[in-house]
Amino acid sequence: MKKLFCLIFAILVTGAVFAETPASAEDYTLNYFKKLNKTQEKLTYMHKKSSLAKVGTETINGNISGTLFYDVKIKGMGAVVTLRYSNYCDEEGWIFDGDIITHSNMAQNGNFSGTIKVSGVSPSEVCYDNVVMKKGRPADGYYLLKLPDIPPAKINYTVYLESTK
Repeated sequence: MKKLFCLIFAILVTGAVFAETPASAEDYTLNYFKKLNKTQEKLTYMHKKSSLAKVGTETINGNISGTLFYDVKIKGMGAVVTLRYSNYCDEEGWIFDGDIITHSNMAQNGNFSGTIKVSGVSPSEVCYDNVVMKKGRPADGYYLLKLPDIPPAKINYTVYLESTK
């Protein structure tokens, strides 16, 4: 009986030592951006040097499923950029659905809108509606992260910048 008790105690202690602590909302969002940024590496128009060369439309396929639609249209003295994820999956457990829309002027200042829903092992929603862009990059505001069973979290725009390092 004593040996059984010691064995159970040892298993519980080992489990506690090696248990993974849940990631913070910021850690989750950093991981989300790293995975999402990687999906955009396949886009050709997005990575051209000049702003005008980025104008166009293309659709790429996920490695496992779905599509990512990229569209840039000139509107007035600026542009509207649409990234539309439809059941897009490059990595098991990370499926992206939704839109990221960017409205910008010729200096690449503007704002983001839209929501990306993640399904799979870590379901969430990331809303872009409160992020401001300057010189083509997020420069102010926050992303709204919704994870199951916890209140929505405001994630500072700098988490995205950290994901690109």
